[in-house]
Amino acid sequence: MKTKFSSKKLMASLLVAILSLSIVGVNIFGALNAELYSGYIQGNTVLGETQTLTDPSVRDKYNDLIFVTGKPGSAAASGYGSFYTYRSYTGAYAYEFGYANPVAGGDGQTHTLDEIKPIGNIKWVLYDGVLVVANDWTDADVEAQINRDVKESQQNAARTSMTKMNFLNYGQSYLELTPFRNNPYIETIIIGDNIDSLSVEDVVVDCPNIKNIITLDAGFRYLVEGSTPEYTIVDGGERSGKFYGVESMTAENIAHQSTDRRGDHAYNTPGSKGSVTIGFTTTKPNPNKPTAPIVTWPDATTVASQYATAKSYVADMDLPDWALAYLPVEMGGTGTARAIGDVFDFETATLKSDWANGTGSVTETPVTEPENPVTETPAADKVTYSDWAESDIMSAGGKGYLDTVPQGNAPAVTDLLGNDYTRAITRGQFAALAIRFYEQFMENYHPENNSTIAINPGDDVFADSVGNKAMAKAYNLGILGGYNSADSRSGVYVGPNDLITREQAATMLARLMQVIDEKTGRGFYPTTNFDVTLPFTDGISDWALDSVKTMYHWGIMTGTSGTTFSGQSNYTIEQSIVTLMRIDDWGTMGAG
Repeated sequence: MKTKFSSKKLMASLLVAILSLSIVGVNIFGALNAELYSGYIQGNTVLGETQTLTDPSVRDKYNDLIFVTGKPGSAAASGYGSFYTYRSYTGAYAYEFGYANPVAGGDGQTHTLDEIKPIGNIKWVLYDGVLVVANDWTDADVEAQINRDVKESQQNAARTSMTKMNFLNYGQSYLELTPFRNNPYIETIIIGDNIDSLSVEDVVVDCPNIKNIITLDAGFRYLVEGSTPEYTIVDGGERSGKFYGVESMTAENIAHQSTDRRGDHAYNTPGSKGSVTIGFTTTKPNPNKPTAPIVTWPDATTVASQYATAKSYVADMDLPDWALAYLPVEMGGTGTARAIGDVFDFETATLKSDWANGTGSVTETPVTEPENPVTETPAADKVTYSDWAESDIMSAGGKGYLDTVPQGNAPAVTDLLGNDYTRAITRGQFAALAIRFYEQFMENYHPENNSTIAINPGDDVFADSVGNKAMAKAYNLGILGGYNSADSRSGVYVGPNDLITREQAATMLARLMQVIDEKTGRGFYPTTNFDVTLPFTDGISDWALDSVKTMYHWGIMTGTSGTTFSGQSNYTIEQSIVTLMRIDDWGTMGAG
């Protein structure tokens, strides 16, 4: 998972919003946002106690800003979730509604509300009953736009303005601008990566068929009004050690009911079938210092348990494959998409015909040979693989690195790898393949070393698997890590049935190279150039960066294109074999 910047979760969303909107000299936040849009908006639209739009054409005009395709109530639609009128001196895009019209912007110019434009980074698509809201900007993209010469509080406000959903909506949709009002087609809501706060509450109003709500980077109090979801999942999003969150933004607070839009709210509406909050803090009064409550961070075991609960909920949701692409593997997804464009044609709100090719089954670009993937359905008694991988597959079998030897110049079908090497490989299969390679490699080239990895009683008892010797050996060897840490191995989740991502594969392979280097005393691994400049522009998780550099430095793994690594995409069986054979070549070079 990604590592977030360390300071952004340390403040409540409302405080950040106040900072953001106070920078230009106007504090426009009142209780429950009651004054957010007070004043006048051009177009015969008077806002005040009535909160009405007297001119439908004006309402439609601003709806056009929100929608790219579709209209309220439609089954398929797309649009924007972020807007700006100027770029503030903090370096971030922002929006400003003051107490007067025209509005004075932070750039020293005057602006009217008509000058609002979509920033374009936060987008949404509604398709096949699933509403996805995603931020095109990664953490790195946001950080690149921060002005480091201003105060930290202003930098935090700038971050918030780039990671906040703003649908030009008023609380409980009084402006009638929200694109998610009275829509019977919305069943599942997924709020994706790097969206940390909600500009105004009550974005999804009176949509009667909502069943599931999943937010992946923060919680949003009162996101949904007028419907009772079945499942609500709120993921804190922080994976760098401690887990930050605002206590009130939990899964129990994400929905609420209202009978008259203003009063008689039924707060804290949990999912009727289940709700879980992942990685948030808990607080309790401090008897010695009432003004400083005791904050408790969840440990890794607790977080793993929370993910396991969320995974069971996701399994019950029966989501389409493309929706699972937006969810992390710990939650039962594939974690292969983060932006709208990864899966959809945003302009038409249609699913890309090759969306899986760009996410779930990315094809590796070899170092020396172009790929020619085999696409026909494999026969049950015949192994299917790509032409470019044939030589390495045969060599691997001949050297004993596979659980088979070539039969009639072809690999045999086995229980471990099956009959289709073009398929995505699981973490369990990858671990078994890597362990077999290590033990056989050491036996082939360094028989003086005892290459057999010992397994002690209890070593193969994990939280999500028992008796898997390969996972136990990989864990003992130090090339496999769990999703969490725990007091005992029985509390560690290792995900043997999860599809391995390219980042995970790179990390395990780099660790394997390091172990081989240490066991043989070759001295190659320390010469890895971690300062190598990678050509990839699609972002790599911090925890995997050095491993990817190792793979690239030694030519073990390249990219899915000249500029993309696709770290969250799946790895295939044949790609795994090919990269192991490249490690075989690396491991048999002359000692350094």
